[in-house]
Amino acid sequence: MNASPDDALTVRIAGEPVALLGQRALYWPARKRLVIADLHLGKGDVFRRAGIAVPQGATRADLLRLSRLVATTGACELWIVGDVLHGPMSQAGWKDAWIRWRAEHAALDVAVLAGNHDRALQGDELGLRMLGETWAEGPFLFRHIPAVGPLGRHVIAGHVHPKVRVPGLPRHWPAFWLKPEMTVLPAFSEFTGGHVIRAGQNDGAVACVKGTVLSLRSG
Repeated sequence: MNASPDDALTVRIAGEPVALLGQRALYWPARKRLVIADLHLGKGDVFRRAGIAVPQGATRADLLRLSRLVATTGACELWIVGDVLHGPMSQAGWKDAWIRWRAEHAALDVAVLAGNHDRALQGDELGLRMLGETWAEGPFLFRHIPAVGPLGRHVIAGHVHPKVRVPGLPRHWPAFWLKPEMTVLPAFSEFTGGHVIRAGQNDGAVACVKGTVLSLRSG
């Protein structure tokens, strides 16, 4: 992986070296796999159809960040642990942007663990390999909803959109929530809310602050 120390933190999870990236993604070098959660394609379209004024271009910005991550890490795989979508696939303004992006990364294996917003997701139409709701590999169990997995499997999940307060900085920031049996990824989409977490005594958090990572103390 070519990421610099400023935008990546290498840690061991369940004995496996992984990199936590400031652009809200996890990289598993042993599989050359980039893992993200909560892409929420089409969220802006849903809001605009409801008459809520939101900025244009959120999908393009997210896909540009994703392209940079693929190039930086040299990833051969992209796994999305749920909520690819945020709304119906029909008449969706984001589809052309995604299809162009997928064509530009045709050699990339893109696989999906279904999330609660993905009921309408048609993987074949978008060039996605559907893995169902859970997938076990190595020491990990990939899924969307955070829940403790089988004994011996460390869960990698999304859904919660964890955020934390960073001392000395305004606002809350997206974060990796590191628990003994589970890692909850930050939402990849810039255009999404979040849940402020309270890390337990044995937990940790790594904040994503303007493209860099900052490890916070447990508890």
